[in-house]
Amino acid sequence: MLSSSAFTKTEGTRETQADLATAKSSSLGLWVVVALGAVLRLIAIGYRSLWLDEIASVVIAGLPRRAFWEMLWRHEGNMALYYMLLRPWLYFGTSETSVRLLSVVPGVLSVPMMYLLGRRLFDEKTARLATVFFAINACAVMSSQEARGYSLLVLGVIVSTYFFVRLVEEPSYALALGYGVAAGLTFYCHYFGLLVPAAHAVSLLALPANRRPWKQIALAAAVTSVFAAPVLEMIRIQDVGHLAWVPQPSWLELYHLGAYLAAGSGKSIGAVLLAVELVLIALFLSRFAIECRMREPSPRFWRDAVVVSCLLTPFALVLLASLARPVFHHRFLIVCLPAWVLMTAAAVDEIRWRSWRVGTIAAVCVLSLASVVTAYTRVQENWRGVVRFLMAQTNPQDRVLYYQGDGFFAAENYRNWSDGGAAKRPTGIIVDLRNSEWEKQLEGAPRVWLVLYRVKPDDPALLAIDERLRAAHTMEGIAPFRAVTVIQYRNSR
Repeated sequence: MLSSSAFTKTEGTRETQADLATAKSSSLGLWVVVALGAVLRLIAIGYRSLWLDEIASVVIAGLPRRAFWEMLWRHEGNMALYYMLLRPWLYFGTSETSVRLLSVVPGVLSVPMMYLLGRRLFDEKTARLATVFFAINACAVMSSQEARGYSLLVLGVIVSTYFFVRLVEEPSYALALGYGVAAGLTFYCHYFGLLVPAAHAVSLLALPANRRPWKQIALAAAVTSVFAAPVLEMIRIQDVGHLAWVPQPSWLELYHLGAYLAAGSGKSIGAVLLAVELVLIALFLSRFAIECRMREPSPRFWRDAVVVSCLLTPFALVLLASLARPVFHHRFLIVCLPAWVLMTAAAVDEIRWRSWRVGTIAAVCVLSLASVVTAYTRVQENWRGVVRFLMAQTNPQDRVLYYQGDGFFAAENYRNWSDGGAAKRPTGIIVDLRNSEWEKQLEGAPRVWLVLYRVKPDDPALLAIDERLRAAHTMEGIAPFRAVTVIQYRNSR
């Protein structure tokens, strides 16, 4: 017969073994989710053609050293850190797969970091759910399959927010320095990274003054200011004319933002997923509003405030900035994605009935995976198809006309990286309707190929170009590609 002490020791051993088994199972589950996130970010990574912004990334990163640094400082400082990383990465090649693999790395690293942030803000269950939601979120997946700096930006947001929460709850100068560096580097992933410390600062309003570690916060603010100074100077000196295409904020763009964060797109499946996640967000915000009215909010009130601020503060600041100059575009506000995912995961606990909770989780997971699968085949611009068509159909004696400079930039550079691109090619000419120089360069060319980028059939400039070409040429065919159209003319003289 066991003594009471022996019995207690045996029970303690069993509890310890059970805790170890639970921890091991939880750890294994986490890495399964990370593996799932990695697989989703690698599937069909090279299927789609590079689009204009991705082509620009490769061109900028491949500039000669002096021109590269001049470009970052004077013209394209946005995503500077990404371009700096992409520059040596190009030694691995310039294929769609090779170039995009760089974005997969921070995309995968963000998955376990989301778990750490979720566990710090909420609890183990919510952290695991947030990690699953983030791993299969179409916006997170597709930004990891794009040769742009957005997946690096999202990683910066998650890491800096994690450091911020730890800094407030476990004040130390080491954490203050870590936060300052993490937040500061985020500024160089995208200019909108500047909004992240602003969101963190706003969340401090929900914390009693005696719980704010002012000395450590002051150090963190000093470090972030050092990082922010060059970025603010770049913003000041650089031409923002390339943002002229951004329209004034509208209800449609607001819908695009929600659909982008929920599903990467607002069509069909994305619209349904957005509706489900908006209900979850409404549940979270309603509970937060109740806590705001309480005399003594719960201990988790400030943590909820961090998530709310990280979602709403960037949104509000961008709306205010758009009163002076429109900058409200859904892709730029990907800085809100971690907060969006955390809020939807935490809101599941607000559903009282277990069957509804399970159904909601299943709906988010199924619709998210469906959105990812749909996104794999969603081609924004098929410049690869255009280049392959021109390489197969044209002769060096032909001429290729580009109605816009963007088209010349995209097609001619894409051809430089393509197999066989070094062979002699037709002369590429940018059409300028203000003079007839481009028409003079067509003399002697047996065929002319007109490349149109995002042009409507009734565009006045297109009609004027077509009229001039028909004076000496006969139109023979039209080849449509995603966002691009190629029209063939033959010399009739």
